[in-house]
Amino acid sequence: MEHHEHFGLATHPEDEHWRKGPWTAQEDKILIDHVNLHGEGKWNSVSKLTGLRRCGKSCRLRWVNYLRPDLKRGNITPEEETLIQELHALWGNRWSTIARSLPGRTDNEIKNYWRTHFKKSKPSKNIERARARFLIRQRQEKRRRRQEEEEEEEEEAVLQEQKRAEEDDVDEERRAIMERAMVVEDVQEMTATTMMMMACAYNCAAVPSMLADYLCDGGGACAEDDESLSSWGSLWNLDDVSDGRSSEG
Repeated sequence: MEHHEHFGLATHPEDEHWRKGPWTAQEDKILIDHVNLHGEGKWNSVSKLTGLRRCGKSCRLRWVNYLRPDLKRGNITPEEETLIQELHALWGNRWSTIARSLPGRTDNEIKNYWRTHFKKSKPSKNIERARARFLIRQRQEKRRRRQEEEEEEEEEAVLQEQKRAEEDDVDEERRAIMERAMVVEDVQEMTATTMMMMACAYNCAAVPSMLADYLCDGGGACAEDDESLSSWGSLWNLDDVSDGRSSEG
């Protein structure tokens, strides 16, 4: 890469063609169109893509401090001034951090405003009061956050307790259902056993009578046997009579 000596300092060739000084309306339009098309960032590529003779740093600062669509126009308001004082009491000269709390205002704008209005003068009573108000609000905010955290913890504990109680109720109901089912099962088993015992007793009592009915064939066979026995008995009586007559003769 070629270097050129300029007043005893080595310079890059690119440094010689960068345009310096105020931006023109045409340059602003080129940069705005580029950002709308490609987005923010990669500022060093602006010159290569657009032909704009401005370095990457110059393009970034021009966009951030002047061309951004969300920038606020006009003077710092009293409310913004109070906030700047309070934030400076907390962060000091950290202008980028302060600017994040003032949407639409740039860190460079806030820095210039501070140096113009407050830097050269001694801390005024307004600044001290702003510092005190900010510290009070900060303590109040901490207390509020701590109180919210405690309330959230208490609420979470209550929810957990309710959940455990509901689970206990479900377990208790489940146990009661199981106990009722066991009682019903026991009753059914006892009923079945009782019915079986009654059937067995009935069958055992019916067997002798059924056997007798079978042997007697409904009662007829037994009657005939009785008549035959009585006939045989009469025959024996006839023998006795004949024996008596022969002895008389």
